[in-house]
Amino acid sequence: MSYSEQLLDSIEKQDFSQQKILLKKALNNDKPEILASLAENLTDLGFTDLSKQVYRALIAKFPKEDLFKVYLAEILLNDGDDDDGLSLLYNVSESSPTYVDSLLVQADYYQTNGLLETAKTKLLKALKIDPDEDAIKFGLAELDYLSGKYEEALPIYQDLIKRQKNFSEVNLNQRIFQTLAKLGQYEDASKIIKEHSEDILDIDSKYQAGLVMLSVGDYDQAIKYLDSVIEQSPDYVNAYPLLAEAYEHKHDDNQVLHAAQTGLAYNELDQVLYSKGARAAANLKDFKTAEKLLKKGLKVAPDNNDLRLQLSNLYLSEHKDKENLDLFASIDDDDIEPQAYWNMAISYERMDNSDKAKSEFLLAYPEFKDNSIFLKQMIRFFSTEANSDEIVKQLLERYLKLVPEDYEMQDLYNQLQ
Repeated sequence: MSYSEQLLDSIEKQDFSQQKILLKKALNNDKPEILASLAENLTDLGFTDLSKQVYRALIAKFPKEDLFKVYLAEILLNDGDDDDGLSLLYNVSESSPTYVDSLLVQADYYQTNGLLETAKTKLLKALKIDPDEDAIKFGLAELDYLSGKYEEALPIYQDLIKRQKNFSEVNLNQRIFQTLAKLGQYEDASKIIKEHSEDILDIDSKYQAGLVMLSVGDYDQAIKYLDSVIEQSPDYVNAYPLLAEAYEHKHDDNQVLHAAQTGLAYNELDQVLYSKGARAAANLKDFKTAEKLLKKGLKVAPDNNDLRLQLSNLYLSEHKDKENLDLFASIDDDDIEPQAYWNMAISYERMDNSDKAKSEFLLAYPEFKDNSIFLKQMIRFFSTEANSDEIVKQLLERYLKLVPEDYEMQDLYNQLQ
């Protein structure tokens, strides 16, 4: 048994007492090919301090063997010794058979540090030297994907998958459907998902598959993938709004409410879930739960006008007019939406505050002047107000253009002639 083998055996047995002695004996006695294998094994086991010593010894014995320099540089860069690592890589000559390997390690280093354009420059240089090397092509595709250049990445992935299904730890079918989705080509992405569902294994891919299937209207498949995400990781908070949306399309309010409440247990800041959950609860006539969700949502996001209007609509349906008006009491006029004016007009009318109701109807009118429901409510209100014949007549003229078959309103208009 070589000293290298003895060293690896002692590491496997977690006996580190002879580590330095065995390493020294290996360096002094073992053949170069055995030492090269030792260095590789030590790196794989995470003993990079030892593997660096082996590679340095090999470089000293074989200064023209650039591959050892590349391997040592890769370890140095991973350990944060950037200057020494890059120095080794840049000292590899362009005429060296290991120059492409040097460029690949450089590209990986620059990509890891966010210098994507520099990394791409290195890979393009490598591709010019070795245009048939798939590792280089894959690296370029990954850089384009990370840079948002999906049109450039897609044909490279599609070319690579003709020869292999996986590259490194990346499943190419996953990458292709993800890239198609990024390009907005959801139908094509969904076909890849359906044809290669067995390849969609990791949780992020399942989430993205759920998003794609939701986008193409395949709600059952969307639910399948999103349920799988949540089963695998219940705190994957982004899945819950999509799951609730899928169930909304299936008109399953019970499941929408369940998805919203479960998601909020993991992320109480998700304003979408408050809205969807409250809407589902209201559809189920569970007004107490709907009100509770909307109130809590407004505590989390007091400036969320959509939640406020949703709660206002709920209060109107329950005839809680004071609560409805209180919702907007502290809101600046510039921040009040037209729908809020309409809602307040109804509450003021119910509370016999005609002046306020009149004001709110008039403020809402510019936005809803072509809304027949609003116009009819406004007509009914102003019909009870003194000296309002002219405005009622104008409202009726606009309303009857929209709903000419409303004979009740036509009769009222005739009476005002």
